[in-house]
Order: sequence, then C-alpha cells, then structure tokens
Amino acid sequence: MTLREIGDKIGVGKFDPAMEEIYAAMPQSDAPACDLAVIDRLQQDYNTFGEFYELVRAVAIEINGDPNRSTWIKVSLEYTKGRTRRQINRIPVPNADGTVVSAMLPLYILVGMLPDAIEEYRRRGFSEKEIGLLMRRIWDGIRIVKRHTGMPGIDKTYYQWQTLFAMAKIFEFEEGLQFELKKAPEGAVYIRHKETGKIVPLLSGCTVHRTGLQILGSAGFTDSEGAFEASVTEDEENIYGYGSYDCKVETTLHAYPKKEWEIHLRPGDNMLSLHIPEGADISLDVVIPQILRARELVRTRYPEYKGTEIFGSSWILNPALLDIVKPGTKVAEFMTLFTCYPICDDATSIFSFVFDRQPENLEDLPEDTSLRRGLKKMYLEGRYNHIYAGMITKV
Repeated sequence: MTLREIGDKIGVGKFDPAMEEIYAAMPQSDAPACDLAVIDRLQQDYNTFGEFYELVRAVAIEINGDPNRSTWIKVSLEYTKGRTRRQINRIPVPNADGTVVSAMLPLYILVGMLPDAIEEYRRRGFSEKEIGLLMRRIWDGIRIVKRHTGMPGIDKTYYQWQTLFAMAKIFEFEEGLQFELKKAPEGAVYIRHKETGKIVPLLSGCTVHRTGLQILGSAGFTDSEGAFEASVTEDEENIYGYGSYDCKVETTLHAYPKKEWEIHLRPGDNMLSLHIPEGADISLDVVIPQILRARELVRTRYPEYKGTEIFGSSWILNPALLDIVKPGTKVAEFMTLFTCYPICDDATSIFSFVFDRQPENLEDLPEDTSLRRGLKKMYLEGRYNHIYAGMITKV
C-alpha cells in the first residue's frame, strides 16, 4: 500500500511527494505513533490539554490501534524533522467525517514535536512557568474548535497556528500578548526620517485601488479601472514609492531624498509579529510594558536575531472602527500605537473573531454588544471592516 492510498482511507488530501518517499523508506516498527508517556508528562508538567486530557489519551490509544492513522502520524513526524514551518503547515488535515478521531488527528503531530520545542525554550532561558503559558495554548485550540464546530479537535487553522508553539517560534507574557519571531512580510518597505524618526510605510509588490483606500481585490474594491502598481525603487539620491498616511495610500509617486530618509525595514528582515489571544487586555498600560519587555527578551535570549521592530495585522487596526468604538476606548487607543497600511483582504475575519461563526445570513448575526451591533450595521450597509497591517512606532 502507498501513502497515497493510506491518505485516501483516512480522508487527507494532497501532500508533499517527499512524504511518500519517507513512507517507502521507513522501516517497520512496533513503536506507537502516539507516545502516551509524552502526553501524560505534558499534562502533568503544564496542564497542556486541560479538561480534554482523558479524551486526548483515549484518542491516542485508538490511533495507535489503527494501522492507517498510526502510519500517517509516524510519517508526518518524520517529515517535520529539519523542515520549515511553511512546509510543516502543508501537511494536510483530515476531511471532517463526524468522528472525534479524525478531528483530533493533527493534534498528535503537534504533540510529537512539543518535547523538542520545550527543550529549545529551556535552552533560551525560559522558565517552566513561561513554557507552561505556551503549552496551554494547545488546550485553547481544542476548546475553540469545539466551540466553533461542536466537536473537540484541531482544524487546519489551529494546526497551522499551533506549529508556532511546536517549533518554539513564539513567546508569551502572563498578561496575554504573544510575539512571534518572523520575517517582515511582503507588502511594504518602511522608511525612516533621519532627524525626526518618523516612519512611513511605502507600498510594495501590490496593486492599489484607484482611491488609495485598499489593495485591488479586497472586498468592495474589485474594480480595476485606475488601479496602479505600487513598488519601491531607489537611486543615488532618492527613494521612490507610494506612502501610506493615516491608512490611505498616496495615489502619486513620491520621492524621498536619501539625505533625509533611509530604509528602515524591508520584507524578509527579522522582526516580531504581535498576536492578541482571545481575552487579552489591550489597555495601553498593559500593552506597552509587554512591548518593552518583548524587545528586551529578544535582545537577551535571542541575541543573534537582531530584530526588535514589532509588526501586527488585524481587523482592530481598521480606522473604520472609529465610527463604532468611542474615543478613549481600549481599541481606539491601541490603534494609535501603529503606523498602518492596507493589505488585500476579503473582510471576513471579523465573523470568526467577533461573532464566532461565518454567517449564512447577515441578519442572523447577534447584536448583544455595541461592537457587534456596529459591525453588523456596517456589513448590512454594504461596507467592510478590512484587516490593516502596520508597525508599532509610538513605543
């Protein structure tokens, strides 16, 4: 039997041909795919699975008794060795078939990776308490998927998110914010004024809608007439680009003299990506100390990294929210920390983040908070709340 045939039996789709090669070369072994001792230790040391511990253990036993699922986990874990997160994230998750074992299957790839991640965190100087904060995000993933689907599990979104923890690419403070070690994304080059320190994002590698309000292809901005290609170029005297000011892109090319401006951050440079877990407090008096600690942590525990600028992308950075939230609220104040620009977005993220579901009918969305009422009204009127991206420049 080939790995492709095994994949068909357990409901997984297309995968890297290298996995087929791993399967063909893998020696026969009676070792279990899911190590119960590892599961027990993760629970005992960090409460990694919370109230789902007994279920995680029972499903592991079931997988170990299933030759097809067991083989898939073994091959997947062998595939993760020495590969990038992008490659590991391409390991397919099973199609939903209504069984908890299929829903939980991706979890055991993460579980198999966690012991190495824990050792890496320890090597970097993280305390057991700090590691525990990170391990318990596995519990969060199972819980949130259950809330969304009615069944505990790890879906594609949470599998791909939680590989950050399984590869020790993220850290978190007790107050709640998370910081991912990441390369600066495509989309903008940041320039800095040498005297004032002002930061301006110049759009790069994208097509901007003629209004400058959004990237072409974003929800509500699909008319290509008058759209223009944005890129950043330079010569001996100037940097040329389309700057984003107050989240709106200039529609004419501007020259920034090099005697006054310099390239500050390019796509591919090391930086930190800020993540806001569910329930995290984004009050400035809570957020700002964490930002300062994150920069210091990178300097001391990742001295070779040399990337302390902090980037974020979120629906809560959209200035349209200021029509809904009041000045002085947590969201309004949080937005002021960033210098932002639009990115291509289908404007659907708010449904899972704010309403916990993708609606079949907008009229059915709940209105039990002012934010929900305001966003529902926005969408019923044919407007959108797009994701914006930006760098923290006010701390």
